[in-house]
Amino acid sequence: MEFKTHKSVFNLNFKEMKKIYFFMFTMLFAMELCYSQNNQSSTVNTPDTAQSLMTIQQLIKDAREGVDFIGNDELIQRINANPKLVLIDVRGKDEYDAGHLKGATWLDRGVVEFTLARTLRDPNAEIIVYCLKGNRSALVVKTLKRMGYKNVKSHIGLEYWIDAGLSIYNFLGEIKSIKLRELNAATNPVDFYLDKK
Repeated sequence: MEFKTHKSVFNLNFKEMKKIYFFMFTMLFAMELCYSQNNQSSTVNTPDTAQSLMTIQQLIKDAREGVDFIGNDELIQRINANPKLVLIDVRGKDEYDAGHLKGATWLDRGVVEFTLARTLRDPNAEIIVYCLKGNRSALVVKTLKRMGYKNVKSHIGLEYWIDAGLSIYNFLGEIKSIKLRELNAATNPVDFYLDKK
């Protein structure tokens, strides 16, 4: 009986050993890759295709829901009636610096809550919050109400204040908005004989 002898691992030459190590390393790497992907798929939340993200319109509707808004006339009335009215601008610093309501305090959205918790401890203080369109201020109003402030409202937005021709202020002083005449070349009134001296 004749037996075939196989080369033992110790009898392999360097080139053959290198091939075996490379093969084993590749297999181990592939197994590790498969294992890590299987583990990740069970722990990572994958998006549910049946559930979609909110649109900007849905976010705005959600932010404004349940918030009391006041217009320009009511804001003017409240400013005149209550010298201790807290008027807060929650827009960005650059927006505030460009122009804000007279007497407004700038508190960036996101720090309002912390600042008021530290500095304004009266839950009955009358607080009116505003931003450009009323969306950021609505979010702040909701948070302040959750914190326990009872008399908090949002103004409809600085753009409505400006559109009404009401003044805003910055470091230069008062800024009055003006409405430009609607002109075109055909309707422009012409006066050739204006005083030239």
